[in-house]
Amino acid sequence: MAIKTYGMSFMSRWQSALHSVLKQQDGDAAGSLSSDHPAMTASCEACGQLEAALAEGKDTVEIAEIVTKGSLVSKCAHLYVGLAAAKFSSNTRRIRELESEIRYSVCDPLWAKTLLEFDKDHQEIPYRHYEAMDDFVLPLIGNKANAESDKIKIAFVSDWGTGTPLAKNVMRCIGEQNPDIVIHLGDVYYSGTKAEMQNHFLSIVREYLPSTTRVFNLAGNHDLYAGGAGYYWLLDELGQPASYFCLRNEHWQILSIGAPPQVGKPTDAISAIPAIEPKEVLWHQDKLNNADGRKTVMLSHYQLFTASGNIGRTEDNRPLALNPVLYEAFNSHLKDIDLWLWGHEHNLVAFEPYAGLRRGRCIGSGAIPVALLWQPYKQLSNLALPDQFESAPQINLDCRLDHDGDHYHHAFGLLSIDGALGEMNYFQVAGVDGDAKIIFTESLNDHHV
Repeated sequence: MAIKTYGMSFMSRWQSALHSVLKQQDGDAAGSLSSDHPAMTASCEACGQLEAALAEGKDTVEIAEIVTKGSLVSKCAHLYVGLAAAKFSSNTRRIRELESEIRYSVCDPLWAKTLLEFDKDHQEIPYRHYEAMDDFVLPLIGNKANAESDKIKIAFVSDWGTGTPLAKNVMRCIGEQNPDIVIHLGDVYYSGTKAEMQNHFLSIVREYLPSTTRVFNLAGNHDLYAGGAGYYWLLDELGQPASYFCLRNEHWQILSIGAPPQVGKPTDAISAIPAIEPKEVLWHQDKLNNADGRKTVMLSHYQLFTASGNIGRTEDNRPLALNPVLYEAFNSHLKDIDLWLWGHEHNLVAFEPYAGLRRGRCIGSGAIPVALLWQPYKQLSNLALPDQFESAPQINLDCRLDHDGDHYHHAFGLLSIDGALGEMNYFQVAGVDGDAKIIFTESLNDHHV
């Protein structure tokens, strides 16, 4: 199942629109994000070429040769994806050119329907601000009674919201662990429309999780590409107050980072660095400054650091090893954070201590297939390092996913708390019917204050 995703909002919105139209034609498309449909395949090809052009500083793809020599579905995909991009960036000259070419084309009506779906109004992201520092601080409690109340199980998964059979099997395996809380670290595909939030997230967690399990969803980039209305609708359905929150009891705090109220400009994914709302930084720092001996698990969709790129790039186009925005916000507190979990990269990675953080873990392997030939555990040699660092983040290869010969398996984490004690287990899940298997375990009992 070759699911392609993109870091530019208009591309993800186009995929959502096309999937919606194809689903109306064939309800079975819902289980695969229409990933195998020729129209989606051709659209991904067109998006990939446009993404490469934008990375080279161009604002269009030269499609004359494609339109002349390519298949009809390829021609139509390039014409309509190009038009969607031109509309998104308000390139009126390009809009007129492509509309003229489309007028005399013989494209299937599904492309016009997709463009209409794409053109639906998208509001500004309705980010929720706190008014007081104790806003969005929630009790960290289990679902058991009395004597068992200090024992809590929290499952973490990321980049999971595809609605595919693979994703459903991961959630089935999570449900079998009988967690008190499940926290998704973000990304419901393709662009976080209300229909996607319902079909790729809410209906599945309600089917596979115990009714007493509390569910939270952080804001990934794909959750907000459609404007955020679907994402905040989901938060209200879950009873989650904002995109950031703190779960806290006597011994622990689970501190989650939200997303800024603006995301997804046409070329953001090429060079922009994932950010955090400045006022929100003060809220998080307050929780860290007033932890009062509690252990802290930090959650975010975006990486603090990486061995594989995908944070942002320097002016000379080198991939960054460290997110300077997150580092500036939290560098003085990294020694106090017992575990930081993030997603965004579709892999399970345990990093060696780096930048003052003892445990940085990527758990973005929730549902997006990753091929062996992509070599996700290969460390890039050209990462751009901050001036104060002499080496890049290093991967602990004792925590590595197995594979089926073509694709790596998927994964989730489970934190088991017993009073002040905590153990984190990382499970892998094979295929659409495999069971969960622990592949890495770490203790969180060595808290330093």
